[in-house]
Amino acid sequence: MKSYKFIVNPKAGGGRAIKLVPRIKEIFTQAKTEHDFEYTRGPEDAIEKAARASEKGFDIVVAVGGDGTVNEVLNGIAHTDSVLAALRGGKGNDFAIAVNMPSDIDTACQDLLKAKIKRIDMGKVLDRHFINSVGVGFDATVALRVNKGVRPFKGVSAYIYAFFLTLFSYKQVEMEIDFGNGPEKINPLLVAVGIGQNYGGGMKILPNAIQDDGLFDICILDWMDKASLAYSFPKVFNGSHVKMKQVTMNRSEKVILKTGAPLPLHMEGEILFGDEMNFTIEPGGMPVLIGGSNR
Repeated sequence: MKSYKFIVNPKAGGGRAIKLVPRIKEIFTQAKTEHDFEYTRGPEDAIEKAARASEKGFDIVVAVGGDGTVNEVLNGIAHTDSVLAALRGGKGNDFAIAVNMPSDIDTACQDLLKAKIKRIDMGKVLDRHFINSVGVGFDATVALRVNKGVRPFKGVSAYIYAFFLTLFSYKQVEMEIDFGNGPEKINPLLVAVGIGQNYGGGMKILPNAIQDDGLFDICILDWMDKASLAYSFPKVFNGSHVKMKQVTMNRSEKVILKTGAPLPLHMEGEILFGDEMNFTIEPGGMPVLIGGSNR
């Protein structure tokens, strides 16, 4: 029988994650399955707690929070014997959705107990692992604003407000991108590199991405005027932006992106900065627990 360590971010989802705990405890106690809970106290704490859980021999480490919590747990257990799992406890739950983890906590816990495991690709950039997607440029600047807080707005309204603030202030940045066959100069609004299809809490930025094909999917959105961007932005929620003439899609085992000066990069709820970003992929590098409809 598997053993489970739950790492809970009490602030995730405006308190949603912590509210899931009593029911999780009840279900796992009734199942007579070894389990334990720890609660994060601040940024990066989940990395340390996840690493310690793996060292203690927990088979499955469950992130109870949003995509930021998932990313920290991933970075704590990468290249260990532990399996990554996630429950939908945040405002953005792109990874949990990608592995078909149900929103209903009772059904999700039953999937955890069944422990269906699949190996998916794992990426790395700026010395940080990721298993969903990364954005550089306009979208990362929006995410940075949201992370800093845009009072009095929260959730989706905060993102929309930050989007329009950034729309009127963002400056064009020339970049250089290399897929392994020589660098190419680009003038993008944003560049997204990923393994999963969604980011930002439901934006289908890479609608054809496959989690276990050993390749990154890349979306390059060329520079456009403010009115065109505001008009086109909703298309990213259903993936129809890929049909736009300003969008170039690609697939590659490696990506090198140079920006000249440090720019924000948003990775599964986390913000990093860099001016030379070397993306590498490890095919099948992470065992993850998947939900019902993936079976």
